[in-house]
Amino acid sequence: MAFDVCSFVKNLEPIDLERKIPKSEYESRIKTLQEILNNRGFDVGIAFGNELRPGDTGWLTGYDPQIEPTAAVIGKNGIFVLGGPEGEAYAKETMMAGTFINVLEFKIPEEDYPGYEFMPLNKILFEAAGIEPKKIGILTLPSILPLEIFQLLKEIPNTEIIDASEILLDCRYQKSPQELEMMSIAARISTYAMKAMIAAIRPGLRELEVAACADYVMKAMGADRVGISTIVCSGWRAPNVIGRASNKIIEEGDMIDLTVSARYDGLASCMGRTVIAGKAHPDQLEFIDIAIKAYEKGIEAISYSKPASEVDRIVRSILDPQGLSPLYSLVHGIGWTEAMEGKGAATQHSTWNFPKGIAFMLDLGIFGRSFKSLDKNHVGLRIENPFIIDHEGNTKCLTVDLPLYCETGKIY
Repeated sequence: MAFDVCSFVKNLEPIDLERKIPKSEYESRIKTLQEILNNRGFDVGIAFGNELRPGDTGWLTGYDPQIEPTAAVIGKNGIFVLGGPEGEAYAKETMMAGTFINVLEFKIPEEDYPGYEFMPLNKILFEAAGIEPKKIGILTLPSILPLEIFQLLKEIPNTEIIDASEILLDCRYQKSPQELEMMSIAARISTYAMKAMIAAIRPGLRELEVAACADYVMKAMGADRVGISTIVCSGWRAPNVIGRASNKIIEEGDMIDLTVSARYDGLASCMGRTVIAGKAHPDQLEFIDIAIKAYEKGIEAISYSKPASEVDRIVRSILDPQGLSPLYSLVHGIGWTEAMEGKGAATQHSTWNFPKGIAFMLDLGIFGRSFKSLDKNHVGLRIENPFIIDHEGNTKCLTVDLPLYCETGKIY
């Protein structure tokens, strides 16, 4: 019988969609950042965000841009949200802090907007700082800030431009109780979406048909949008680490990588599983079982004040001797930007200990490795769950009642 995604959603426990990060928290973040900038001698700071990397500006203002980029300029006189005419209404609808200003460099290229006035960036910096700024802090990583914006800043006379991106990296890394709650809601939605995909899978479906079930569930349950495009990679596509779902037909015995990432109130909680379409081969089950046992040992190593490097080291100590070395390190950041938080990743060489009040993924990825009768060109495995260490130092997995391995065609 075909999976009925609409009936599936109707039977889910509803989510309180009124739960949001309060405006007061954004106001507190801005005040904290103003104090940090002042203490470090900055007249003004500027953060940049776009649809792919909205973390810095989203954390400051609550505005998650679409198509047009945005920036946040902050000084002692307040915070200004920069954008273009097409994003103005949406920005004003969703932003929790700041004053919106149209800026020429943030409009959609080659478009004309008769009747609109655009404020020069140097004037906005003056308004925020209250003086002609002499020291400007770039609050976003240099790899994200567009060259055009950097050049505009450099053209301001008698001004020192300084990379201060570590300020927001530190601020965003430490999650508030409200942020952790939003991530918990996102994880619940991601869990529902993953369950829907697992229940829907059967040989003969296209990968995109399976992904559509997850996407429907996420939107139906209240996700703002997805952190990443839903991943369904089956058979010869299984070694594709971050490939989107395609029109490939799922075949009997295919190993399938599944990944979903719901965003709620700006924060994402990703989740990954590996399943077998139809009847699994014994070697596939043994391979997955080995990976699960290693993953569970990694979970045991997650604890407040323990070395972050132990997670990766322990898992690799189990998998490496069997020729199943993970492709990447197991701990990476999560929150405002999927897998690209800029801080919080841990490798076997990391020298820091887990603090309180953080969120991260435990993400085991084994791709393109042969195992017994399994052809490496058809092997891809991801087991991924969102975790937090709360403000009391307790480690919690945010995934809601979903085994690390599931049989397809069943509702969990």
